[in-house]
Amino acid sequence: MQPKQGLVPQIKGILSSLDDRPTKAGQICKAIRANLGHKWVGIYDVNQSEYAVIAWSGPAAPAFVRFAGGRGLTAEAVALRKTVVAGDVKSDPRYVSTLTATQSEIIVPVYSQARNAVVGTIDVQSEHLHAFSKAHRELLEECASVLLSLWQ
Repeated sequence: MQPKQGLVPQIKGILSSLDDRPTKAGQICKAIRANLGHKWVGIYDVNQSEYAVIAWSGPAAPAFVRFAGGRGLTAEAVALRKTVVAGDVKSDPRYVSTLTATQSEIIVPVYSQARNAVVGTIDVQSEHLHAFSKAHRELLEECASVLLSLWQ
């Protein structure tokens, strides 16, 4: 499924609301999931030693609400400060099993130039192999740059 137009303005609208941070993050996860049509979306806080979910949208809670830094696809996205895509998670040694039926995953870092660090991530999981196109990646990277205000 190709991304639909209008997601970034929708996220900007959510971010400008008076809702608290977890509510905004939850609404953004739902918007991303609805736009892309994938199984699960989560937004995580990142610090040096731990990653923690702020909000998620999907059929189940994340397997790990908090997990140690340095593990899996998230650790690679944080270390490289770049988007990481696993088109087939079962054949990717970096993948840490979370939700059953996940076939592919994309992790997009939210980078703060002011802190010179990744402060969060967008995690999208799909039940389809090789589900993430260049258009998905570019849209999610644009979303990540807009999402930075959740950490300011």
